[in-house]
Amino acid sequence: MSYLLVTSRCPITHDNVRGKHVVKENVGGVATGLRNMMKKEGGVWVCWGDGNLDHEYQEEDYEGYKIVRVLINQREKNGFYDEFSNGTLWPLFHYFRDRIKINNIGYKYYKAVNEKFADKIAKYINKDIKIWVHDYQLTLVPGILRTKGIKNFTIFSWHIPWVASEFYAILPRARDILESMVQSNMITFHNDQYSRNFRNSCEKLLFGEYNLENKLFAYSLGIDYEYFSSAETNQRLKESFKDKKIIFSIDRLDYTKGLTNRVLAIENLMRRYPHYHGKFVYVMVVTPSRTSVSEYMAMKRDLEMTIGRVNGQYGDLEWTPIVYMYRKISGPTLLSYYRIADIALITPLIDGLNLVSKEFVAATEHGMLILSLFAGAIYNLPQAVIVNPNDLDAMADAIDRCIKMPLEEIRQRLTAMKNSVHVRDIRWWIYKIDGTSEKIKNGSFALEIN
Repeated sequence: MSYLLVTSRCPITHDNVRGKHVVKENVGGVATGLRNMMKKEGGVWVCWGDGNLDHEYQEEDYEGYKIVRVLINQREKNGFYDEFSNGTLWPLFHYFRDRIKINNIGYKYYKAVNEKFADKIAKYINKDIKIWVHDYQLTLVPGILRTKGIKNFTIFSWHIPWVASEFYAILPRARDILESMVQSNMITFHNDQYSRNFRNSCEKLLFGEYNLENKLFAYSLGIDYEYFSSAETNQRLKESFKDKKIIFSIDRLDYTKGLTNRVLAIENLMRRYPHYHGKFVYVMVVTPSRTSVSEYMAMKRDLEMTIGRVNGQYGDLEWTPIVYMYRKISGPTLLSYYRIADIALITPLIDGLNLVSKEFVAATEHGMLILSLFAGAIYNLPQAVIVNPNDLDAMADAIDRCIKMPLEEIRQRLTAMKNSVHVRDIRWWIYKIDGTSEKIKNGSFALEIN
């Protein structure tokens, strides 16, 4: 059965770059996995056309499936994306209460854009196709589709944390979002905790009005294991660090990532373990995000000032403890860093999953993973060294522990983690969701132990 996919981002965008038409592929775990599925099965992909030439390609055939773009104006973009999706929902679902902006105007545009998506879906629907909606930007789509009389089997996949019901209830439109999402036939999360929190939210705010039996599932998103595990070591890059231990991280610029805490952990390491002077390099890659938002630029300045202070205090003419890069890096370059890193320092303050941790595990042959207690990936990777990203002493101790860890222990931990990532790769994720949806649709669902 083919799918009608619904996502905020498109698999490709059309842009005018210095007078030239450029087609850009949007990479990432969800986008890449869904593209491969659509190439194989066909179908329709409805998405937001945010490229500056996308208005010329509102519908196009690509890789054996059809891309259908929803176009929105600047005011709609500001309200739907900036104000409500990222100004209200993003901080809410990451427990950043002080950053939540309650804005009725933002919600008005959020709802209007969700209606645009639903209108576009209605034009391409047929009775046999399944609808698969993704993430927090599009929560109202299932409910709107039902009001239009569209009864197709609908899946909603949630890709960020779902918070405790008491915290979720802060949102003035909390009930509206729940009432829409539960119109789906199947709702998926990355782990059981998020699924339980969603159920509790429904019980608290919907008062048992909707039956959630055989509707909520926890399937952790996987990666393309074969791609990451087949990476080769860049010897020139490795030799550029001489005999130093290499600590690596990559994140987009966001307050949920715990970036400054990571720099302070390196400072703590140097203060408490001074014998590591000149013995390691922390390569910190931060990719630009929301560069037009003033608070993000302020965050960037604070981060860079902290890095400068730590490097100035502990570095010298021959050694800089933190090598900082604020830019996007290519896929091959990222794989090279995964391969040569001795430690991946993945310590977000909170993260729905964190695919970087899985990518590193697949790519490395000798490295150890330090993973935040508050990353959803810990449910898949319990053999990592787990830390509280708010505890700078514990983070410094974890780095020290990984540097000293015997090779045999590293191998044992890595073997278990690699097996977990390999078995539950992106193909497994799609297979589980597709298979479960078919059982529900056919009335033959039986609870399975994952």
